[in-house]
Amino acid sequence: MKPILRIATLVGVIFLTPAGVHAQTNNPAPVAGTPEAAALEKHIKPVLAALRLTDSAAAARVHDILAAQLQALHVWHAANDARIKPLWNTFNRARSAQNVTNANAALAQIDEIYAAFKPQHDRFLADLSAVLNPAQVEQVKDALTVDKVQVTYNVYLQIFPKLTDAQKATVLQELKAAREQAIDCESMTEKSAFFKKFKILIEDDYLTAQGYDPKQARKDFAAKAKAGEADKQ
Repeated sequence: MKPILRIATLVGVIFLTPAGVHAQTNNPAPVAGTPEAAALEKHIKPVLAALRLTDSAAAARVHDILAAQLQALHVWHAANDARIKPLWNTFNRARSAQNVTNANAALAQIDEIYAAFKPQHDRFLADLSAVLNPAQVEQVKDALTVDKVQVTYNVYLQIFPKLTDAQKATVLQELKAAREQAIDCESMTEKSAFFKKFKILIEDDYLTAQGYDPKQARKDFAAKAKAGEADKQ
């Protein structure tokens, strides 16, 4: 497969922020006590739990940064999902038909739409970095994508046990690139779609060029797993 566009094309929408956060907005935050506010808190809670911040002031700032970002995502996706979702459908159909050209064309159009979102993406990370250290910012990204980087990386280590350290580093780098785009999605379905995009890049382009046969490796891994289950019975 030809290389897939790598540049994360992300968030750029004006949104509500608390004092100390640099973005601006005309979008009101959900009213406390409403289902919308409860849904927002539901998404914020696991991120704060992952961080385990002991500084209450820092925790409050991160809470407000997350609340503003999630509200911005909701507003942007409400305006753009009608264009994005059909393109993912086109991508999936093209992949099923093994039409690389059409699959890459759909991805390029998705990236073009997300390009308008990138300033907000950068601002969000800058606001987090003003409160958190780099490792904690990584924790936020992982929490927003349910640890898909580490989970997927661990599976790759099992499917391709002979990866060199350099190859492992490249695989991890590409998975983090997937995460960078996925944090700007609302639905888990689309977050997974961005990871699929980069898994195709890892397997069809990088690992194939490195001399691996990803399709056969997956078959062997599945057969080994099935045999293991049979032995347990």
